[in-house]
Amino acid sequence: MNTRYIFRSLSRPVILNMCKRHKGYKIIKRPDPNTLKMPNLSDAPSIMDIIKEKVRLNGPLTVAEYMNIVITNPTEGYYMKKDVIGETGDFITSPEISQLFGEILAIWFYAETQKMCLGKPLQIVELGPGKATLLIDLLRVLNRYGYKANDLSLHLVEISSTMQLFQANRLCATHKETDLSLPYNYEGETVSGIKVYWYNDLKKVPNNFSWYIAHEFFDVLPIHKFEKTENGWREILIELDENEKLQYRIAANETQPVRTLVRPPLDAGDRMELEISPRALGIARQLATRVDQYGGLALIADYGHNGEKGDTFRAFHKHKIVDPLENPGNSDLTADVDFSQLRISASMSPGAENYAVVLGPVKQMEFLERMQARVRLQVLIDNAKTEEDKEKIKASYEMLVDPTKMGERFKFMAFYPSAMASILEKIPPLGFSTPKNSN
Repeated sequence: MNTRYIFRSLSRPVILNMCKRHKGYKIIKRPDPNTLKMPNLSDAPSIMDIIKEKVRLNGPLTVAEYMNIVITNPTEGYYMKKDVIGETGDFITSPEISQLFGEILAIWFYAETQKMCLGKPLQIVELGPGKATLLIDLLRVLNRYGYKANDLSLHLVEISSTMQLFQANRLCATHKETDLSLPYNYEGETVSGIKVYWYNDLKKVPNNFSWYIAHEFFDVLPIHKFEKTENGWREILIELDENEKLQYRIAANETQPVRTLVRPPLDAGDRMELEISPRALGIARQLATRVDQYGGLALIADYGHNGEKGDTFRAFHKHKIVDPLENPGNSDLTADVDFSQLRISASMSPGAENYAVVLGPVKQMEFLERMQARVRLQVLIDNAKTEEDKEKIKASYEMLVDPTKMGERFKFMAFYPSAMASILEKIPPLGFSTPKNSN
């Protein structure tokens, strides 16, 4: 090749294929979320299979991770697939035992609200409404107090679609699923015209004056379990033994939850065991902020203690305590609420603009007796048609207040707006203070 040809070739414009841009991906149509369907339940793996796979892939689970899988798995979770409350279920709640319970709570909310405002319009927000029995009893009382459909609305925080449908059938004349763009995923309307909305997260509930009810809600929130060793606090984990059965073990080193959760004041005192629920602390803070910033009251009623217990994680099946690691998904997992931790989370803290005046905990038997529940009890007895009905009403009430049953183990805690502090000093809160003797 001669020199002239070489120079001629170099003088020509060269267009390289590599300079041409090509798409390195395939354009696909995005799925429509409104048409997506859950997988066939018959094809879904069991809870135990899910847990085993997670342990094999990631190592031992925290108790919080275990509880979260067992309780909220979309297809096999304990609360996702069946009605578990009542005599035919695994546990029974106070509203299912006696209508008096819900009526007394309604009177408490109404009376305490009158100390700050008229309470209209009103949002009633219940976290984990169960069978909606408490709300039905509460609405009956509010009707007597003159509340109409345009005065209030119901806002239910519920993650189980099964329980949502159950609640809707009990509360509403009409109900339906909603568009995914809305903050609530289900809505309905009662016979009297009261609007009802369902949410999967408290954060989505509108910020307005509200009554917040958390009855047997906090005890099912996932907890981390810790034990104090000679090397300091260590977390209790869940692993598989050689027979593929679940068992507990103590972490050899500090886990992340130990470093972030086990610190003052949560680890105060000489306790050797500790249970902490980050989710419970977060929701308590949310409730305190909402009550203080937008007005309202929050009432928490649950099995619990005031910081003196350490190992309360257990399971219930057919109203009996069973091993929480046996047959996961078939039993109700629960841990007693540490009310001392809720108090810390909701009370004034450095840098917090909003906080609550926290009252309690008080025992259920004390709360009901101070609210003059026996007066209402006598009315129900007098209106009973048969002696058998009268005895049932008496027995139901005794179950609520008997120290050996629910009277002492169940406790109440209330959150008020911080601005109510001076008012509560002048007018003591009902249920949380001993009424003065009129004589």
